[in-house]
Amino acid sequence: MPDSKNTAASLEDDLILLRDVAKEAGELALTWFQKGAKKWDKSPNNPVTQADIEVNDRIALRLLSQRPTYGWLSEETKDDSDNRDMGRVFVVDPIDGTKAFIAGQPYFCVSIALLYNDESVAGVIYNPSTDEMFEASKGGGAFLNGEPIYASGAQEIVDCKMIGHPTQFQPYPEYPDWLWPKLQLADPIPNAVAYRIALVASGQWDAVVALSNKCDWDLAAATLILKEAGGQCTDHKGREFVFNGRIPVQRSVVGAGKNLHPLLIDKVRVAPIPDPKEEKLVGTAHQNINRAKTKLDPMNTSAPKSSSQLLHLVIGGELKDVTGIEFEDLKAVEFVGAFGSHEEAYNAWKAAAQRTVDNAEMRFFILHAHRLMDPETGHSHDV
Repeated sequence: MPDSKNTAASLEDDLILLRDVAKEAGELALTWFQKGAKKWDKSPNNPVTQADIEVNDRIALRLLSQRPTYGWLSEETKDDSDNRDMGRVFVVDPIDGTKAFIAGQPYFCVSIALLYNDESVAGVIYNPSTDEMFEASKGGGAFLNGEPIYASGAQEIVDCKMIGHPTQFQPYPEYPDWLWPKLQLADPIPNAVAYRIALVASGQWDAVVALSNKCDWDLAAATLILKEAGGQCTDHKGREFVFNGRIPVQRSVVGAGKNLHPLLIDKVRVAPIPDPKEEKLVGTAHQNINRAKTKLDPMNTSAPKSSSQLLHLVIGGELKDVTGIEFEDLKAVEFVGAFGSHEEAYNAWKAAAQRTVDNAEMRFFILHAHRLMDPETGHSHDV
């Protein structure tokens, strides 16, 4: 849709609106945080609360009443391409860090960005528990509660202050000699990706690494704030993010000051993370990282279809960390089905993966059960 259909306010006015709405939304979220909110799962281990929905609705009402010709993309609103086929689009995560919110931890935030031609030009991140308001506009610098902020000037990976899950910094099976130097790892790790990046933008931490898919609403505001603070935020290949695509998901995140960022990219670019923007890979990023060492093979569509392959199980659940294959809760593992051919199993896997595309931590696998154990006799049987 041509941008001429938008009668845009000034960027300064838009940023003021984002700030005011984020503050109001954060106060509403904090009210729910203090009294407790009803929760349920959108999909297995992908929680949402009454607070997420109400905060989302409040933000939508406030923003779209003031800017009715702007588009809309939000984690808690069903995606409609017509709603974001605009020159200017709001990108919203009403509560980034829902798990922290549910657990009573102060690591959740409201994240709102404004895109212009799919580039983030204004963004705010507000943590109501700590009363931290991070904000930036393109070319206008980055601020925390009205004071300028700057990314760290760290120049070495060794001993840098890093936010990221520890398993990401262990050798990959395919690269056993890929070793990291000593890092100062965040503990606890803030659940909200946007808040992690904002902490790096403010210089409180040197870097953030997430070798897994993250959605546009996690990143649109945060990456602008870090860039305006003098840092860089890209995927693990060093590629800039392009938001508001057909699939609004990015493959990975590496954020740091300009000195440290290229060193981290050189370190992590070998990570075998599929691109979520390729439709057949939606929902699978990093799930095949240990494929060479296991029978969990979600993507091997060229597997032999001989009569000896009789049993394929399709299972899924939330992983503790996307660099491994350890499930968060074995009791919550979803059993999709058992299939007599790889083709049938692949089709079932693909449907399950696409169903949970909005949850970057959910992974589905095809397990080729090549051997069964009979507990009564102790004998194993080839399938």
